[in-house]
Amino acid sequence: MEYLILDIARMLRASGISVSTQEISDCIRLLNRIDKTELDKHRFYNTVNATMIKTEWGSQYIQWLVELYLEPDEELTGNRFLELSRQVSETTGEGLGTSGQGLPVDLMIDAVLKKDVTLIYAMVKRMSLDLSLLMEDRQEALHDFKQRSGWLEVQEMVEDSFREGQITALEYDAAQESLSEWIILLKEEIEAQLIKNMSREHLTELMKKNNPNTIKFAEADSSQLAQISREVEKLGRKLAVKKGRRWKPGKKGRIHLNKSIKKAIQTGGILMELIQIEPKPSKPDLWLLCDMSNSVRRFSYFMLMFIYTIQKRFANIRSFIFVDILLEVTDFFKEQEWDKALNSLNTLKGFNLTGYSHYGNVLHQFYDANHTLLNHKTTVLILGDAKNNRNKTDGSEVLAQVKESARALYWLNPMNEDLWYSGDCVMEKYIKDCTAAYHCSNLQQLEQFVEKVF
Repeated sequence: MEYLILDIARMLRASGISVSTQEISDCIRLLNRIDKTELDKHRFYNTVNATMIKTEWGSQYIQWLVELYLEPDEELTGNRFLELSRQVSETTGEGLGTSGQGLPVDLMIDAVLKKDVTLIYAMVKRMSLDLSLLMEDRQEALHDFKQRSGWLEVQEMVEDSFREGQITALEYDAAQESLSEWIILLKEEIEAQLIKNMSREHLTELMKKNNPNTIKFAEADSSQLAQISREVEKLGRKLAVKKGRRWKPGKKGRIHLNKSIKKAIQTGGILMELIQIEPKPSKPDLWLLCDMSNSVRRFSYFMLMFIYTIQKRFANIRSFIFVDILLEVTDFFKEQEWDKALNSLNTLKGFNLTGYSHYGNVLHQFYDANHTLLNHKTTVLILGDAKNNRNKTDGSEVLAQVKESARALYWLNPMNEDLWYSGDCVMEKYIKDCTAAYHCSNLQQLEQFVEKVF
């Protein structure tokens, strides 16, 4: 048990999840206190999550890791395989071997129509679908698995049955959902085979792609987007109550030595009172410029969500969106709840004429309209990939003036840093006029930026 937990902890750390030695110790100690007869899979996953990951998605993540890296869930596949074997025996009078061969198509169609995903899961896990070492094309591998698992035959029969009126529209929709789940199971089996055929490094990269904290905003699927949204809001709520870096007199906190000595001078050098200081909330103005072109739109969406979750930390927030024209949306967010405003951003017009980003035009617009309003309390945050699409005007000449007038100018770029100085990206011209520029493409990097800057 201890070796398993240590191995899980190592893989979690490699995937970007911070796990301390104390948390590992707590997990092992708690598992050892549980009666082994009562330690089922769900309790194990929940215990590991409660002590090491501590998120709402952690239990599912651990289950995925254990099944992918170690072995299939024997409790689930074993019990369902017995049921499957019993049903085959009743139907054909024959048992079912561990290879999974001999599955009656009508039995699988019945499972698909009833959305019995666990039965399909058991079948996939017991079919010994070995991925050829020479098969590197995932689409080719998926087609091969579809054929060998019976998916193609079942899918064709479902389509024929619907056309001939043998099944209802509701049954057809249920079958399509089941077939989609079946494909997901086959893809997971392909990943498991790749891990067996390749290295532990492949597993680490795969874990990063499934970790909501490290998956890139632009690469997340629909289910991962929902998880990331919840994590962004949780992070925002946590940071919203964090105190700033300035200090004020208080009844508790750090002792201010200089002020305490000055106070003692007033009483003849006798220290009668210690002067203490505590953090004073720092509330700067924050101005956001968000690139909404297709390449970085999702990144800007999550940044807007995060900033408006922590809006109490700022005295004032002004928001601008752009592709090739700058459009202020501050009032748009004030007139409704920020989450509703985010979901209806795509209804706005006036920030995208050509479909291609033009940073030079946007930066000049921003400076001309707002340079007299910038002051020492204003932090300007630009979100975008700095792709100027070969336009002659890049706006770098006004960026230096923005930095000079504002408290600080930060740039968050979701592209990898090795791409900042190539192609149509002009980040090289912008970075010298920024207080700092950061690569930020996932939740973990976003948290690191906010902790460092705000």
